[in-house]
Amino acid sequence: MKDFQLPAYFLSYLEHGSVKVTCNGDPSIDFIVKDDLRIIDVIDIPIEITKRPGLIKQLSEAKDLARNLDDQNITLEIRLKGELVLKLGQRANPKLAKIITLSNHIEITDIKKLKKLSDVF
Repeated sequence: MKDFQLPAYFLSYLEHGSVKVTCNGDPSIDFIVKDDLRIIDVIDIPIEITKRPGLIKQLSEAKDLARNLDDQNITLEIRLKGELVLKLGQRANPKLAKIITLSNHIEITDIKKLKKLSDVF
């Protein structure tokens, strides 16, 4: 199978709307755009992803995206079943997460749920 990567910077160009991804009729991911806010709500991931980096590596790779979103005055919220887990970009307030991410643009709001997401992706 060939590797496929969707550039995350496409988030900067969307202005409004929503996309709902389903698998076998069951909701999997909701993507919502409201002005300068982008929300990715992971409801269920019915597939197994075998090649994935660890949580720290994933967060370090998110730094460029978070900085780009902040430069564009955009905030991306990652949610798990409706509950906020991670915030990237303009409205991120890193507090103690800055020690882990080394970024002013990544806020971890729920480390346990972030770990769950990390185990999936």
